[in-house]
Amino acid sequence: MGTNVFAERADLTIVIVGSGVVGTATGRGLDAKGHRVVFCDVSASRRAELRATGHETIEPEDLGAQDFDAYLISVPSPSVDGVVDTSFVEAASAAVGRAIGQHAGWPLVVVRSTVPPGTTESLVRGAVERESGRRAGDGFGLCMNPEFLREISASEDFIAPRVIVIGALDRRSDRALRGLYAPWPDVPVVSMSLRSAEMTKYTSNLFNATKISFFNEMEQVCVALEIDPRVVFATAACGAEGLWNPEYGTRALAPFGGACLPKDTTGFLGFARDQGLAEDMLMLQATIETNARVAQTAVELGSADDLQRLQAL
Repeated sequence: MGTNVFAERADLTIVIVGSGVVGTATGRGLDAKGHRVVFCDVSASRRAELRATGHETIEPEDLGAQDFDAYLISVPSPSVDGVVDTSFVEAASAAVGRAIGQHAGWPLVVVRSTVPPGTTESLVRGAVERESGRRAGDGFGLCMNPEFLREISASEDFIAPRVIVIGALDRRSDRALRGLYAPWPDVPVVSMSLRSAEMTKYTSNLFNATKISFFNEMEQVCVALEIDPRVVFATAACGAEGLWNPEYGTRALAPFGGACLPKDTTGFLGFARDQGLAEDMLMLQATIETNARVAQTAVELGSADDLQRLQAL
């Protein structure tokens, strides 16, 4: 494999290490764009299912039997007792390292699994380097490429992404992964550090969870007050800037202020308390408490004039 193999060819040989929902959607999408894709999975039934639909598969023990341009790690990273279990990621990284050590060239290792910030540059890098006998950057490329796939439409989401995020160890790794995604010329590609890419995925998922929980909380209040939540939410989606402006609240990075938000949040919580509903409004209470802490920190770090200016943005 040459130095610029990723930029020179549109038919890269890629192995998907872990062929669940994310891995399968990723592999099928890359295959549809002209790359040669091989699926690797511990499950015999999963491999059989993929072969039945015309895809190449291998067992983890055979990962080193072929020389691949890129290794995409898409194994599970479940939460166990409230902590992210990265053991599958570590095992997959070690297997990839052993495979890389059996071949020449400069392959690219890409983490697709959702992992806490710092995992790729520490755990993944360490396992691949240890097992391959190579150094990241010189001996192989390293990227974190978070996925934004919905389980119900993962294949469609991969084929038509809204954005491609590349967290890269270095420029060479970044260029290599951009080459892999060359068949998507019209999709925005955002490059960043490995940790930033890992955090981008969590920020996306945690915001989605928070938004769902917020509306579930408000739905309970609406029902208690004999108000139709469907009418309220559909109309709020048209008027509330935070629901139609994707950059709302993400630019100034200051506590909310002004004439409306402070009085309305505390005022509605007081109204809910009078109605006996305050215990159901945990997110609203947390919103007020968080804003108070951020405001206090801003005051301690800067002037009141600076705080007022930020809140007006």
